[in-house]
Amino acid sequence: METPRHEFDRITARRPALTRERLLRAALAVFADHGYAGASVRRICQRARANPAAVKHYFGNKEGLYQEVLHAAATAFAGDTDGFGEPDERPPEEMLRDLIRHQLRPVLRRNTIGRYLKVFAWEDMAPSRPYKQFLASGRSPGLTAANAIARKLLPRDASNEEIAIATAWLMNQAMPFVRSRDAYRAAPFGLRYDQAMVERLADRLTHLALTGLAGRPRRLD
Repeated sequence: METPRHEFDRITARRPALTRERLLRAALAVFADHGYAGASVRRICQRARANPAAVKHYFGNKEGLYQEVLHAAATAFAGDTDGFGEPDERPPEEMLRDLIRHQLRPVLRRNTIGRYLKVFAWEDMAPSRPYKQFLASGRSPGLTAANAIARKLLPRDASNEEIAIATAWLMNQAMPFVRSRDAYRAAPFGLRYDQAMVERLADRLTHLALTGLAGRPRRLD
């Protein structure tokens, strides 16, 4: 039996959208596993089972595809309100613990949010040009919360430099435990990751961060 013409047109119209979606899913997985520098269009297309020409057609190039992944990450985090209320409405201690718990989620979760956070973890080590452009836009997850926490916990007369340093530091509190999870599970660390351990880790990192921001540092000389 022949496929009705209208059904054939509908299927044909869906193919470009499906190809684009497959490329985005594959790109997210590859960027999460290898970082921007280590990822290749060829590897992404192999995973997506798509022609490399499709990347040029939909995204222009690898950088354009990566920008789309970063945009999707920003959208996902904006819609994920677990632990991220309005920054100015909560005590900084509560905000800080939620921020750190948020950073630790991919340790136990291998879903899309976890992959997005792994992409950002790669960027913490070696920021790419597309990521620098993304960061300059102010859409990086946790940036607004980290900045608000720093401003609340630092002295009122803290300089812009002090606030910037504290913000960057807060945004990376949990990243070593995300990036190096497998290494920390092995000797000599022997960490056993489960929900209870992650909660304890969040509490400990929160305590250390609060202690570090309690006052201005003194010169060591």
